[in-house]
Amino acid sequence: MLKTWIKRSLIVGMGFGLLAPVVSHAYGEASVIQNYVGRQALVPLIKPSWGNFILHSDTLNKLYSLRGYEAIWVDSNGAPTAMAQALRSILLTADRHGLNVSDYWDGDVENLYKAALSNPRNWITFELAASEALIRYVTHLSVGRFDPMQIDDDIKFSAKIFKEFAELNTAVSYGPQSMPDALENFAPKYHYHYANLMGMLAKLRTVKAQGSWAQIPQSKVTLEKNVKNPLVLTLRTRLTELGYKGGNLTSDIYDSELEAVVFEFQEYNGLFADGKISAGSSGTINALNTDVNELINKVIINMEKLRWLPRDMEARHIFVNLAMTEVGVYDVGRDIEDPILTFNSVNGQPFRRTPSMRDVIKHVNINPYWTAPRSITIKDKLQELRTYGKRYLDEHDMVLMSENTGAPVPERDLYYIDWKNLTPKNFNYYIKQNPSVKNALGVVKFPLQNPWAIYLHDTNDPDLFRNKYQDRHKSSGCVRLEEAVNLADYLISGKIYGEGKEPKIRWEDLDKTDWSQKSVRSFIPRDGYNVADYKYWDMSVYLKNPMPVYMLYLSAMSSGTKMRFVDDPYGQDKRIELAIKNYRAKGELF
Repeated sequence: MLKTWIKRSLIVGMGFGLLAPVVSHAYGEASVIQNYVGRQALVPLIKPSWGNFILHSDTLNKLYSLRGYEAIWVDSNGAPTAMAQALRSILLTADRHGLNVSDYWDGDVENLYKAALSNPRNWITFELAASEALIRYVTHLSVGRFDPMQIDDDIKFSAKIFKEFAELNTAVSYGPQSMPDALENFAPKYHYHYANLMGMLAKLRTVKAQGSWAQIPQSKVTLEKNVKNPLVLTLRTRLTELGYKGGNLTSDIYDSELEAVVFEFQEYNGLFADGKISAGSSGTINALNTDVNELINKVIINMEKLRWLPRDMEARHIFVNLAMTEVGVYDVGRDIEDPILTFNSVNGQPFRRTPSMRDVIKHVNINPYWTAPRSITIKDKLQELRTYGKRYLDEHDMVLMSENTGAPVPERDLYYIDWKNLTPKNFNYYIKQNPSVKNALGVVKFPLQNPWAIYLHDTNDPDLFRNKYQDRHKSSGCVRLEEAVNLADYLISGKIYGEGKEPKIRWEDLDKTDWSQKSVRSFIPRDGYNVADYKYWDMSVYLKNPMPVYMLYLSAMSSGTKMRFVDDPYGQDKRIELAIKNYRAKGELF
């Protein structure tokens, strides 16, 4: 992708080739522009003695050829126009989108602009340099500053290539009044999180401009309901600055309203949620004291991630926030911030990270078997088998399968296995777990299409979603869902039934099921561990409309006005931060 970009580098200490002199009647002429951008080679264009612009002519040609090589930024007298002034204003505020102004309109481009104002003979250098800056800006705005797959192997979004030159030409053809709004359309504003992050960035920069916020001291007593303490006033103010309702900003009493707000802040920011501020070292106070610059940087990093998503992202989709371990299910015709379903998830551990990627659900497995991958068997199950042997299999409704035959090991043979001396080398088996509420996949599985065996599924351990397990990065890479059965109901029937609302159906009528009238709960075990009839094990229901799934590691976002920030257990934010800095240092990141 980057090799197709317009490349501008400042070269010092080299010989420069000047542009051929341009006579007065040729100012702003299309033939002169075509002469330069129509060449299929790098064209050195000199500006004053402090540097040299290298322009990728074929990329410039993609824009200018659509407009008959008509100039964009200068008039027939070679002078910068109102369009140039509008572009200057846009690029000087690129930081609204978390971009670096100096990557587009730096001191060198400013000097070119001034040179063209003072001497029309400089028009062609400014014209093409300004277009280069524009294309770099909309490219970064639309597809990002670098190939995301260069960050790490847990990011599966491939680099997007900027191709929207026709749209860009339309945008610059609107004129100086309309061009700013037209260029805004290249940002991922249609992604519901992006506009929220832009708002957060503006608010945090306002706080910074006002001198940032003071550190809140740790309380010597636990702040809880009915406690009166001067720190309560500061606490209320800080929560309000972060978009939460701090309540009565003049009251120093820790009332029930503040307790509820603190609980919400804790829950939204990945903290242990009890609505209290513990005495001594409080994680809640530490979170509230996070430096504004750190929060600003975190927002910018997450805005970059949203540029990896496709521009034509479907309105109907599932969005898995890997950092916040949350899932949103969105549908056509609904407010984009009003999902059909929202619930928590359990995602991959830091050393078994769930990838950031797009995938699709084509069918749902009800009462699935689970075949444990060998890696998980060796890491997690082998020691249990050494200790408990056949008893471990029986207690978890598992079957030991022979790798050689693909068939279950006969019951009588299980008594002759030397369980204590099993090793990865002599373990010539694999484990298959029968459908039941004990099954590691729970009672519903949502297969995906990726080659890494990552999918969504129910869980046999609902305690993972309780507050004491606030850190929910605990899986081996797949995504466990808090409301898997509700999701299955929605995908299959288009309805959400909820607990206790499922219609009844006889097992023998399964093949005649009208899924628009029946709930998935009609087919999953309730009273016992096992499904009553083998016929209905691992039942696949194919969807009329496959469901796109997006998994993205967003560590900053907002819920309404409430700013939310969580830790970075995958270290992805740090790697993106370094990539952004590397881009700024080198001009281009290869």
